[in-house]
Amino acid sequence: MRYVFHYPGMEVEELATLVAFWLYFTGAIHGSYERTHIKTELIHLFVKKPRAYALVKSLASLITFALACVMSYWGYSLFLWGIEKRGRTPVLLLPLVYAQSSIFVGAVFMSFYFLVELLDNLRQALGMAPVSMPPGVE
Repeated sequence: MRYVFHYPGMEVEELATLVAFWLYFTGAIHGSYERTHIKTELIHLFVKKPRAYALVKSLASLITFALACVMSYWGYSLFLWGIEKRGRTPVLLLPLVYAQSSIFVGAVFMSFYFLVELLDNLRQALGMAPVSMPPGVE
């Protein structure tokens, strides 16, 4: 834009950053909701019993939930810090807390969906629901 229109367009970059923050964390929330977040599923190669597999999945879900809670705490701390310091963007003078709040909101929703996943996996491990094994596993 700078070279085509001979206009620096700094305000566009600021708005793009703000929108990008919210899009990243909206995508992370959606990935948590759909359970399509990045993960490596190799445990089914070593654990063949469905109940043991469900226990391992429960442990992984517990760790994921705990890390999301830590991220929520850090996001909340950043949010409060942003309100206290009243930082602003250089050109449009938008409050930085608009972008920083996406981290907190995203982490809270991800924590919730990871908790739901943990509860589902615990139900499977306790025999209260059928264990869903990956495709191709007997």
